Amino acid sequence: MSDQRIEKIYSKLKEEVISETDPNMQLIKSEQLIFFCWQNYPVRFSDVDVESKLEKLFIKSEKLAEKKNNHIVFVASTLFAVGGHSRCILSFIDNLPNFTHTIILTRQQKTLPENVSNFLKEKNVDIVLLETNLLPFEKSLKLKTEVDNINPSKVYLFQHPDDLAPLIAFGKNTSHEVVQYSHADHVFSIGTKYFSKQLEFRNTGALISHYGKNVKSPQIQVLPIQNIYETPNRNESKTKLGFDSTQKIIGSLTNFGKAKSYNNSPSLVDVLLTFSATYPNCIFLVIGLTESEFKTIAVKTIQIPKNIHCVGIVVDPLPYYQVFDFFLEPFPIGSGLGILEACKHGAIPIFSPIETSLCATFEVFHPSIQSELIEATTFDALYLSIEHYLNLEPEKFNALSEKIKNKIYQYHRGEKWASNLENGLDAFDNSTIKNPEEFLKMEAMFFQYYQKKSSNELIEHLLSLKQLVSKKLLLSLLIGKNRLFSIFDLNKQNVKRMANKFLKL
Repeated sequence: MSDQRIEKIYSKLKEEVISETDPNMQLIKSEQLIFFCWQNYPVRFSDVDVESKLEKLFIKSEKLAEKKNNHIVFVASTLFAVGGHSRCILSFIDNLPNFTHTIILTRQQKTLPENVSNFLKEKNVDIVLLETNLLPFEKSLKLKTEVDNINPSKVYLFQHPDDLAPLIAFGKNTSHEVVQYSHADHVFSIGTKYFSKQLEFRNTGALISHYGKNVKSPQIQVLPIQNIYETPNRNESKTKLGFDSTQKIIGSLTNFGKAKSYNNSPSLVDVLLTFSATYPNCIFLVIGLTESEFKTIAVKTIQIPKNIHCVGIVVDPLPYYQVFDFFLEPFPIGSGLGILEACKHGAIPIFSPIETSLCATFEVFHPSIQSELIEATTFDALYLSIEHYLNLEPEKFNALSEKIKNKIYQYHRGEKWASNLENGLDAFDNSTIKNPEEFLKMEAMFFQYYQKKSSNELIEHLLSLKQLVSKKLLLSLLIGKNRLFSIFDLNKQNVKRMANKFLKL
């Protein structure tokens, strides 16, 4: 869909939201607006006009009795057998054993998946399912009442962006600490600025939330992973699944909706087909896609090569993670949680080109390990990184694999993660931004105005930013923590050289 058409539809939907007088219809139309943005990714992250209208619907809180419990309530829209929200919530529960937990679901139309239900029973977690046929405002009121009855020490939100029940229930709620955890920071959303705390898993997400969603002080908290210590021998795991232990296995995790081409770039399927022909002795394992879905994305009649295995949706991907030598980050929408889950078993991550990724996951890795990894900026760089990793000597491969595994265990799980959640969150530093509206505009309009520009035009753009941000922040933008140079054929060396030349660092 063209940018002009997106803007036209957006304006029409927004006009309907602003002019609507019935509260329930206004919420329904707002959710439709958000869903449209979610699917089409226009160059905007929030909308102050819509938020100001919705603010009038917020349910005010009344002061509750002093809390004497150690209780956490998780609010989510829907829990699937697999999916980011499900895995995040289960990981939170797994890593916070000293709390009592309740999950409230606002849109769960079916019974909970067996794997999720069994885990929650084992952990003695209470589950509350709100009626799905309630009108939006009634649902928000019901949600607030349920939480007030529990009166927890904290409320964590994991709702879908177009689910406004938590916003209406907690937007003006001063009785609870309400924390939203955003593992889809690039998605258009409404009202995040009203919650007590906004947690992001990467610096780029904090930047977007601060300047694109008006969140005053977003904080950065790494993604949690569930408590699984043992990592079986990779070769033994390969044999157990029927693979040749001498063959290298490159895995990825995606789904049909997320694996399709974006912005006319090659899809994940296209790249896998190229890899399978280039490296016939490697095995490519794709979790989340069936063979028929793989063929549909390929947009041509193909016979799937024998070294590509599409295993569809897997409720327990652990046996597959244990055989991966490498994990190819899915694109265009990255999976921060998926890449960590695979790499905690020693897989070496291969990052998709930044130019294709709506949610790059390089930053899920702690800075202490980032310097060891290759972050591709173009498809050429992606192919070179594959070549580099496949040619690693066994000793170097094993050393890097072990280091990645250890660092992930150190920073993303266990007591340290829980302690950081309560005490040691990193705050996003916004002190260097002089003109945030202009800065956000430049960031948001990037795809429209800089997609087909030359390096010289990019340099002019970067020079204009010198007046807005510190040299340190601008350098971080240049070398890959944002999207300002990602569509150009520039590698990190050239970018650093350019930064040195024009910023005189």
